Amino acid sequence: NGELSGGDMARILIIDDDQGTRQYIGRVLEGALHSVAYAVDGIQGIDLYRKSPFDVVVVDLVMPEKNGLQTTRELCEEYQDARVVAITGQDPENLPMAEDFGAMACMTKPIEPEDLLEAIEGALSVKRGWDCIH
Repeated sequence: NGELSGGDMARILIIDDDQGTRQYIGRVLEGALHSVAYAVDGIQGIDLYRKSPFDVVVVDLVMPEKNGLQTTRELCEEYQDARVVAITGQDPENLPMAEDFGAMACMTKPIEPEDLLEAIEGALSVKRGWDCIH
C-alpha cells in the first residue's frame, strides 16, 4: 500500500554508474533493513521507477547517458511525491542545482553511513518538501 509506519523498511532505488558506490550504499541501506534496487544510469533508473515508484531515490549526479541532474528533474516533474537524495564526488557545485530540480537532500562523497541514513530518514519523514538537508 506504500504507507510507511515508523520503523518499516523503505524501498530505495540507487542510481549510480559506479558499481563500488552502488554496493557500498546498498550495504548501508540493507544494514538498516531497507529494501534496495539498483540502476546503472538515469535511463534505467527512471524506467524502474515508472514500473513501481520507490520511497526514496539516491542518485549520483555525474553519470553517462542521463546524468543525475536530468534524472532528478525528470522524476520530480513526473512524480510530485518523488523523494530524491543527490550525491556527487566530482562536482559539488552541482548540488544546489539538484535542489532546484527537487532533490530533498544533497551529499558529497565519500558518504558516511550515518549521514546517508539520516538523509534517507529525513526524506522519508517529509511528505514532499523543498528543504535540503545539510
